[in-house]
Amino acid sequence: MATFGFRTTEEQTGTLSLEADAAFKRVYFTELKSAGAQPRKVLLLEFNETAATTTIYPINTLSDSDRFLLPKYEPIVAIELVERHFLSGPSDFPDTVDEVRDYLDELPSGFIKDPNYGLGLDRRFKFIMDAVARVDGVSRLRITEERDLDVAVVDGGTTYEIGKRQFNAMLKSARKVESTAKTTVHKHKHQIGYANILTNLDRTAFPVRRIERTPDKLAEQIGDPSKLAGLSDADKGAVIAAAATSVPSTYKTQRAKLSKLHEEIELASLAELIARFEDQLAQPSSERQWQTLFQDNPFILDLIFGFPVVLVQGQAHVGGKRLDGGGEKIADFLFKNQLTNAAAVIEIKTPKMPLLNAVPYGTSVYGPSGKLTQAVVQALDQIERLHNDIHRIRSTHPQADLQTHGIRGVVVAGTLPPPEKMRSFELYRASLSGVTVITFDELLAKLKSLRDFLAPRAEPTPATS
Repeated sequence: MATFGFRTTEEQTGTLSLEADAAFKRVYFTELKSAGAQPRKVLLLEFNETAATTTIYPINTLSDSDRFLLPKYEPIVAIELVERHFLSGPSDFPDTVDEVRDYLDELPSGFIKDPNYGLGLDRRFKFIMDAVARVDGVSRLRITEERDLDVAVVDGGTTYEIGKRQFNAMLKSARKVESTAKTTVHKHKHQIGYANILTNLDRTAFPVRRIERTPDKLAEQIGDPSKLAGLSDADKGAVIAAAATSVPSTYKTQRAKLSKLHEEIELASLAELIARFEDQLAQPSSERQWQTLFQDNPFILDLIFGFPVVLVQGQAHVGGKRLDGGGEKIADFLFKNQLTNAAAVIEIKTPKMPLLNAVPYGTSVYGPSGKLTQAVVQALDQIERLHNDIHRIRSTHPQADLQTHGIRGVVVAGTLPPPEKMRSFELYRASLSGVTVITFDELLAKLKSLRDFLAPRAEPTPATS
C-alpha cells in the first residue's frame, strides 16, 4: 500500500473494521493503544452503493496531538467522491477489510491511501481544504464529474461541489509550482557554492555567472500586472531596472507597450507634480520653495511661453561678467527659446503676494500693488541689463548661445483676484509691454488641463435600442 509523509509509530497504527447495512458500508478506524480503558473507534470511510459514492472522513492520527482522532480539516469533516463514472455496480465496493485496503490503493492521485495517516489529501494539497474551509457553513467537499469548470455550494449550504476536471487541474498546477520551486532552489544552492567556493578562489578560472532563467518564467510569475499588489520598494526597483535594461533590445517587438508605459509614467509624474503644487499652494511658502519646484520641473514654464524652452541658468547674474556668479542683478531663471535661442527672464514671487491695492480709485478701479509694480520693474531692469551685457555673457558662456532680439520677461506672482477686481487686473497686465504676469493658480490650471489632455480617453458606451 502506498504511503506518504512521516513514518507511523506503533501508537499511530490502528485496526480497521467494516460494518454494512442495506444502503451503506462503513469502515471504522480503532486506535491500537489508548490511554483509556476502551480503545476509541471513529468513522473513516462510508460507501453508498445506491448513490455510488465514497465518502472519506479524514482524521488526525498523531497520538500526541490534542486533536487525536478528530477531523483533520475541521470544519470540513468529509470528502465525497461521486464515482458513477468508473463504477459498474454495487459489487465494485469492498466487502472485506482486505478489499478496503486494495480499494484505497485505487484512490485518485493526490489522496492519502494509508488509513494510519488518517486519509484525506496529500499534505502538498492541503491548501485546497484550507480554501474550502473559508466558505461559511460548508462541512463537506464533493468531487464529481457532473461538473466541469464551475463550482457551487449545495445541500443547503453544507457542501462545496467541484468538478473532477478542475480538481485535477489544481493538483497539476500545484505539482508544477512545487517542481519549479525545487528547481529554483537547486539552482540557487549551486550558485551559492560556485560563488563562494570557486569564484572566491579564482575569478579567472571561475568567473562570476548568473542563474539562467527559463523563458517566459518571469511573465508567468507576474501574471496580470494590473493585479499586482504589495510590491516592496526593492521589488518595484527591480521591475523598473529590468524594464530599463531591456528597452533597447525589445523596442521593436514591444513598441506599443513601451509607448503606453511612457505615457503612464508621464501621467503619474504629472499627477504627483499637481499634488505637490496644490499642497504648496495651500500653505505659506517662500520664493525659494517655488524656485526649487520650478527648477526640478522646468517644463511647467513651457506652459507660460507656449513653445519649448530650455533652462540656461537658475539664479542667473544678468548684469555682470558671468551667468553663474559675480553679477549685480539676479533673475530667478534665465531661459531661452529652444528653437530660436531668444532669451527670457523669469521672476518668481509667492502666491500670497497682493496683486492689486486694497482700496479702489473711485468705486471700481483698483491699481496694481506696490509689490507687483516692483516685480515688473525688476524684470524690465533685468531685461535691459541682459541686453547690454550680452556680448560679455556670450564670451564667458558660449554654450548658452543666447539671442537678445525680443527678450521676454515673466513674473509669476499671486493668485487671481476676486471677480470685482478681475477687470482691473486684466487691464493692467494687458497694458504691459515686454513683461507677462501670470498667477500661480493659472499655472496650476494649465497643469490640470495638460493632465486631462494626456489621460486615456474612455471608450464610448454603445447606444441601446
